Amino acid sequence: MITVREMMSSDLITLSRFNSLSDARNLMDAKQVRHILIVDDEGQLLGLVSHRDILARGISSQKYAEKEELDKIESGILLSDIMTTKLISVTANLPIANAAKLIFTKKIGCLPVTDYKNKLVGIITDHDFVAITIQLLDIMAQEEPLDEGFN
Repeated sequence: MITVREMMSSDLITLSRFNSLSDARNLMDAKQVRHILIVDDEGQLLGLVSHRDILARGISSQKYAEKEELDKIESGILLSDIMTTKLISVTANLPIANAAKLIFTKKIGCLPVTDYKNKLVGIITDHDFVAITIQLLDIMAQEEPLDEGFN
């Protein structure tokens, strides 16, 4: 049985609830990620800010503001004010199929992975499942006999 531990990313990108919307936008752009986990000083999971949150609560159109002006405006918005706090998280021992079903049925983009004390240890995203699917399709294609397309 494959577990979340085997597929999760443990190279985590986190911020504090005291960071700003500007910090989150700049970090997402720099790291090319769509989810930033919000933790306290002890690494306890507090919330999540997604790219969708940034778009919904930030300046809706950057064409009306220069980068410096945008940063100034968004630096006044704390992540504690916009983060999602009602999260579904999983443990690293969960079967990967169960995690996939959660992401699919709940229509969420990621699952934070925590230990039994709610300390953040990883994340698994919908993007990870697309990568897994591609790998499985490649394996299936190699195992199937060649179909020449003839009747």
